[in-house]
Amino acid sequence: MEAVHLLQLLSFFTAVQQVTSWIISVPTTITAVEGSCIVVPCKTQPHSRVIWYKYHNINYPVVYDGHHLNSVEAQFRGRTSVVGKSAEGNCTLKIDNVKPADNNLQVYVWINPDSERTQKFHQQTITIFVERRTPIISVQRQLVEGGIFEANCSIKHSCPVSPPLLHWTRSPVLENSTSTGFNTKAQGQWLHGVSLHGKVTRQVHNSKIRCSAQFKTLITESQQITLNVFYKPASVTLIPEKEEVMEGDSVTIECATDSNPDPHMYSWIRRQMGKNSQINSTEKTTSFHNITRDTSLSCMAHNDIGAGQSNWVDLDVQYAPIIQPESSCSQKGNVMKCVCLAEASPNASITWIIDGNDTFPSLFPSMSFIRKNVASGEIHLAINIPTNVSCTAWNQFGSDTKEIYSCSTLCQTDNSSKMSSSFIWIICLLLLGSVLLLGCVPFIHRKYPRNRSQQSAAHVEFQRYVPSRRAQDEDSEPKLHRPERNAEEDRLSSVYDNDFVEDMRRSAGLQQHQNNSTPNHKNGGIQMLAENVHCILDDYLVTD
Repeated sequence: MEAVHLLQLLSFFTAVQQVTSWIISVPTTITAVEGSCIVVPCKTQPHSRVIWYKYHNINYPVVYDGHHLNSVEAQFRGRTSVVGKSAEGNCTLKIDNVKPADNNLQVYVWINPDSERTQKFHQQTITIFVERRTPIISVQRQLVEGGIFEANCSIKHSCPVSPPLLHWTRSPVLENSTSTGFNTKAQGQWLHGVSLHGKVTRQVHNSKIRCSAQFKTLITESQQITLNVFYKPASVTLIPEKEEVMEGDSVTIECATDSNPDPHMYSWIRRQMGKNSQINSTEKTTSFHNITRDTSLSCMAHNDIGAGQSNWVDLDVQYAPIIQPESSCSQKGNVMKCVCLAEASPNASITWIIDGNDTFPSLFPSMSFIRKNVASGEIHLAINIPTNVSCTAWNQFGSDTKEIYSCSTLCQTDNSSKMSSSFIWIICLLLLGSVLLLGCVPFIHRKYPRNRSQQSAAHVEFQRYVPSRRAQDEDSEPKLHRPERNAEEDRLSSVYDNDFVEDMRRSAGLQQHQNNSTPNHKNGGIQMLAENVHCILDDYLVTD
């Protein structure tokens, strides 16, 4: 009975002590982040003084004492403070720059240590755990070219009044992105973070990104993330197995592209003789046969995002020279200009052969290129020098020779032209003479009857003083077996057997009378005869 009574008394006194003791509210454990600060929340009645102690079995090491700073342990001196207003009962402890040595630190609070109230605050200790935190970085699941990406960097900390500074470490292609920050409470701590926003381009693909958290005495970094951007094939190019290919041979081509994901199909397009043909394949390398000099190739690469096509590539096809039909010679003044055009790959060299001789140092031939794979050779010659001009085009695969000027052909053409011109002039002159003759005959025929009497007299007198060739011939002939004829009749009838003979005979009397006249009269007659003869010649020369 006495024992029971004793227990009842003890319980009574304990209850009285609780009533008269300080009532505080603190957590039992709390987690601090290395490099950050730690705030140990504490709530009680209004008070005037607070002392925080480190729990020890024997001693009472001071963590914080606002009245006796020298009494504070060296490891906490300058790092501890009490925040809040004591008049409101706030007794919260703040420890700056949490260190690994602060891990498992146990502290307790003593309110108004000068008070006479009995207190056992060491029975309400708070255990502090310390951990190191690094920022966490994250990006949305899939980045597609043309979209918007968002990257987040966040870190948990234990100091709400002074969060760490977060910095982005990023590729230059992300420099134009924007960043925003946030700070929220999470699971007894605070979450501080920043977000990075930008446009997704193929240049962003494979770029590196990370962030760092800067505390007062510590910097921690996140893991590095490589951005994975999906985009259609770009920069599609053709890579031939060899740079040069002989005409008629085969060539192997690779279709290289920049894409994500890799292409699952390739479309090969071959352009030859102006026509296109297409081959679809899952292989990025294919072979083409029977290559000609005008072969061009292109490739299209396809993936899940889209397709991209390469530029047309003209194959470097090698072949021997061929002299073009346009090669020729032309004349201007006394100079002959000869031009030789040759198509070849690689480009042809051109030499000249003049009348079988290819040595002509004084002729100064020139050479130029008028378009791809077509060389032009030019030479100037005096027209009277060459009879034959040929040019030869050559490269390491062969040669071609063509005669572009031959004097035998051109000269025959010139002689024929000259003969034709002379013949035409002769014909024209003959025709002109015939026309003039035919035009004069009718005029003479019309003119003669009008002057018949005067012409008869003139002819008689002319016969007397200018004997005709016929009279001389007859006098020189022998007069054997020649019948006797009247000399006057023979003279008048030997030539004129036409219709005016009778008139001439009738005028004979007049001529006899004139012969018997005086010499002065005869002179006048001779003068008249000369005038008549002159008139007769004029009549033959004048045309209508």
